[in-house]
Amino acid sequence: MGKLVIFLADGKTLDVPLDRERVTIGRRFDNDVCLPFPAVSGEHAQVVTILADSFLEDLGSTNGTLVNGKAIAKHFLRDRDAIDIGRQRLTYLVDDAAKPDALPPDMVLRQTKGVPERVAAVRPTPRPAVSVGVRTGPLRPEPVAADLDAALAAGEAVSAPAPNVAPAANGAGAAAPAHSPAPSPPRPLVRVLSGASRGRVVAFRGADLTVGRVGVQVAVVRRLDAGGYLLLPIEGKDPLRINGTAVAPEGSPLRPGDTFEVAGVRLELAVSP
Repeated sequence: MGKLVIFLADGKTLDVPLDRERVTIGRRFDNDVCLPFPAVSGEHAQVVTILADSFLEDLGSTNGTLVNGKAIAKHFLRDRDAIDIGRQRLTYLVDDAAKPDALPPDMVLRQTKGVPERVAAVRPTPRPAVSVGVRTGPLRPEPVAADLDAALAAGEAVSAPAPNVAPAANGAGAAAPAHSPAPSPPRPLVRVLSGASRGRVVAFRGADLTVGRVGVQVAVVRRLDAGGYLLLPIEGKDPLRINGTAVAPEGSPLRPGDTFEVAGVRLELAVSP
């Protein structure tokens, strides 16, 4: 089985196993591989695999698809073909255990200049996995990001604030603490307690945080204007549960410290100090 290798701007790589007949690549989150860059079309290209052979096809994209520097409409992929979609470089490898060659220096510069450090990871196949995305728009079952890394790129990672230190008066003496600003209000967080992303944390960016996996189960944790939180079911035939108790169709209150399960992954609502 072959694979695509995506080179990320932070120097890491992401393997995309070609273990299904069709793998789509594009800017929209409902693609199998989401590359959220302006130069990438909503549905940009696809890889069709028949037995051991894979074909790359451009889907009428605005900026085209290149293989080894040449624009293609449809191309039979060969081992170590270099694919360019927007600013993103991918490599096709016939052996799923093989490692790609390092990027040339000019490509490294292009990869890291003006592009985010993360791309949304591949939509998982058959096995369930957590998907967390940040959504601040209307409450409806929209596609969400493919995993927690994508959510952290779209949302806000939690970090400790740097201490405020004022310069010493007249340049002499020890530094004195600056005037302390008003304390920030607590920030809600969702912690992942099980699965491959166990231990990861995502902070709210708006009033809603969408969690789950499209096509399996999706829910929204909503921060209420009057205070408190609500867990709302959006998609999925199995009932949501908070601390083991079923969630009402119209939603149920969720409190910091409560645990809930979405798409087979256990989560916890917490609040930062």
